[in-house]
Amino acid sequence: MLQAIYSNNKTKLIMLSYLSIAVQARRIKPVLFAIFFLTLTFYSTEFFVGEAYARETQEVTILKAQGKQRVEQDNFMVLSPPHSVYNKKISLSRLKWSEICLLPADISEQRSPEKFVSFTNWLASFKDNAIRKGLSAATVHSALKNVHLIDRVVQLDRKQAEYALSFTNYINKAISIARIQRGQRKIQENAAILRKIHRKYGVSSEILIALWGLESDFGRFTGNFSTLNTLATLAYEGRRHNFFANELLCALTMLDFDSENITVEQMTGSWAGAMGQPQFMPSTFQYYATDGNGDGKKDIWQNTSDVLASAANYLYTLGWKKKEPWGIEVILPRDFAPYQAKLSVEKTLAQWRSLGVKKPNGKELRLQGTGRNDSVKGSIILPAGLAGPAFLVFHNFRIIREWNRSINYAVAVGYLADRVAGGPPLTRLDPQQDKNLSRQNALMIQTVLASMGYYKDKIDGMVGIKSREAIRQYQRDKGIPADGYPSDSLISRLRHERL
Repeated sequence: MLQAIYSNNKTKLIMLSYLSIAVQARRIKPVLFAIFFLTLTFYSTEFFVGEAYARETQEVTILKAQGKQRVEQDNFMVLSPPHSVYNKKISLSRLKWSEICLLPADISEQRSPEKFVSFTNWLASFKDNAIRKGLSAATVHSALKNVHLIDRVVQLDRKQAEYALSFTNYINKAISIARIQRGQRKIQENAAILRKIHRKYGVSSEILIALWGLESDFGRFTGNFSTLNTLATLAYEGRRHNFFANELLCALTMLDFDSENITVEQMTGSWAGAMGQPQFMPSTFQYYATDGNGDGKKDIWQNTSDVLASAANYLYTLGWKKKEPWGIEVILPRDFAPYQAKLSVEKTLAQWRSLGVKKPNGKELRLQGTGRNDSVKGSIILPAGLAGPAFLVFHNFRIIREWNRSINYAVAVGYLADRVAGGPPLTRLDPQQDKNLSRQNALMIQTVLASMGYYKDKIDGMVGIKSREAIRQYQRDKGIPADGYPSDSLISRLRHERL
């Protein structure tokens, strides 16, 4: 065992071997024995702490998104094993918080939430559970002493822009000429930082600027909701109880394990609990935020280097491919079967080209900067139906959706990045054709399709990817072009199905 421990240090090995022999032979004096004993204790302690450190290094290599995620080691200060006792304590504390604060992928199979008669009762139960998991009682009670239910948060949760607005209106609202120009200025102002980040993580400057712009308008609007209040409200309210209860635990681990740099007052953000300029959820902050300027802090509220480096580290860890685009706008042939326009259908570039898919200008479908690379796989999506723009999206589009699951959001990020880089506007955006879907109609669509066996998820008034797939199945069975789009004609037809 000694050789395994000190294989890189012969002096320690010889000394400890001599100690073992001397103790057995009883040839050393008591004082000398004491010196050797203390030395052995020190190095043994160092070894076992180092072993715990090594185990923690393995445990923070989290697999998310079906095993495609890799956590970059230097985000956890493990470029080389730390030698100070202080740093080893930090490492061990990280091991502890990672057992309390889970990644969203690790909580999806948890049981249904227990019912409580009031928010006060729920909060008392949550506090007890947090302390049982290992959080400091002082931190839990201090942080949550003024937490209260916010009705406005519940209302906002019912009408998220990504689902309430049509694709066309969402894009027009999210991406303006002014925002494109600000993004171009931000690239110039932060050129040195962005070059360094690109070398390290492989994420383009335009993508990072687009995310920054959409999340907080480049830091101008980060939200003024109390993070603890919003998370507690959404955890109690119940639509996504397990998710938000875990995020509240993660927020408490931030306060418990990094109280010198993070305070309750500092933890403000959106109505959904997202914090700082990149709008990270607490779990995202704990696992992916990183120190971009070497000052020993991870300040996503004020420090631009930390904001951009943390965003890049997040995408890189999820599996960002350096040389692939997020996607491109395309035009489809007249005989294109829209049922295959969904993320679950992937074909190579060559296969899509053979089906008649072309660039918007009518030219042959090719990717810039990747050679011919006809083997690159992608999916066709139609966020505004057959009457709207079509996109061929690749692996990195799926990575953006790990940041935000909305199709509209992911397209907006890629499109804004393209515009900041000097790309052209989208074609076929028609707000008269692509209208907002009311909550009433969304609920009706889900209810009718559920009664017919097409829709099997929660009826929540948010027409996302599962609702679109249910629409697509219904359209196919009825002989309608199956683009999954909730058009006026589809809404009228479903109303008659209900009668």
